[in-house]
Amino acid sequence: MRRSHLVSILSFVLAGCAAPPVPASYGSGGPPSVVPRALAADASVGLAADVPTYRGNAARNGMMPGPGPIADAHLRWKLTADGPIRSTPVVAAGVVYVAAGSGSLYALDLATGRQRWLVRASTSNLSTPDVAGGEVIVGTEDDRLRAFDTRTGEPRWSVATDGPVTGAPVDTDGMVFFATGAGAVVAVDDKTRAVRWTANAGAPVYSSLAIGGGIVVAGTNDGSIVAFGLVGGTVRWKTDVGDAGRVGTPAMEGGQIFASTGLDADGPPSHHIVVLDAGSGMILWRYASPTRDAVYTPALSSGRAFVTSEDGSVVALDVATGTVTWATPVDGPVEIVPAIAGKAVYAASNGGSAFALDSVTGRELWRTRIRGILYGPTVAGGLLLVGTDLGELDAIGGTLP
Repeated sequence: MRRSHLVSILSFVLAGCAAPPVPASYGSGGPPSVVPRALAADASVGLAADVPTYRGNAARNGMMPGPGPIADAHLRWKLTADGPIRSTPVVAAGVVYVAAGSGSLYALDLATGRQRWLVRASTSNLSTPDVAGGEVIVGTEDDRLRAFDTRTGEPRWSVATDGPVTGAPVDTDGMVFFATGAGAVVAVDDKTRAVRWTANAGAPVYSSLAIGGGIVVAGTNDGSIVAFGLVGGTVRWKTDVGDAGRVGTPAMEGGQIFASTGLDADGPPSHHIVVLDAGSGMILWRYASPTRDAVYTPALSSGRAFVTSEDGSVVALDVATGTVTWATPVDGPVEIVPAIAGKAVYAASNGGSAFALDSVTGRELWRTRIRGILYGPTVAGGLLLVGTDLGELDAIGGTLP
């Protein structure tokens, strides 16, 4: 698709010039259900830790400032949303922002779970939010990107796109980056809202973009990974990973790109973690679970890649060689990407538990019950935050490092 055509598609509509999203119990609606032992009574109050975007940062490597609970894990508070939560919560300035499949966007106090505001951002599912410059930005399945005031939830601006925006947007280097189900990769000036550049990934992009080392990386639905220049959007390289199906959100660390392959494929896909050189796109190594079940993009820290799998395990791999350094079985398939804070790896299983593992040894630190099928964890301010398809957001606290 030509750049001029894409730019014409991406027409910006200021909130005052178009019908804004209608607030659903805006600024009221009462607090979510809160368990008696709230974070406000815990020593972790006042811990400053922002996780403003999906997987902690623009590189999507799952590293989070934490701290997170390492023992005595228990529920601090719970939100019951008005729809399934199929996105990851983000945290900025002591506020949790989380999106529901109903199209609702919630702002909650991190310490207590008290609702600050609630808006109906769309009639469709929302992406994981991104927080930057006093705005919380979400993509929608009805072909829009929307921004709201972080303090009040009032609409600030929106952009019409050429397809659904299901991956999380990200604000970095003075631009907001996002991709669409029509295959557009877009950079928008975060002050003027003007389109800086658009590019074509060659296939739909339903995962989030990863950014680092001067490139923007997209995983496509046809089994390719594409790198674009950060400044102008020129294609640097494109690699066919050789597996059918969708490529998950890439993660970047130390000049390497890590991504899961074979997701959502028809027929028997080949599930891998594939690792590429960020400069050339050359495939360096692959990892598959012994059972060939789906594996998910790792969290990256201290020379290790921590991989979750539907075979019911978490595995630590050496980032240089792909060699397994430890493997820990858990109580069911793990369909979410992990997070890491300090020396603990955090994830949750369809067996009904959230858990933490020691990142050095793989030893289980704790496990606690949780309901539903989960999306992705966030670790901030002494809490592990996990949303589920049952519309519940659990805030789990405990002993801190």
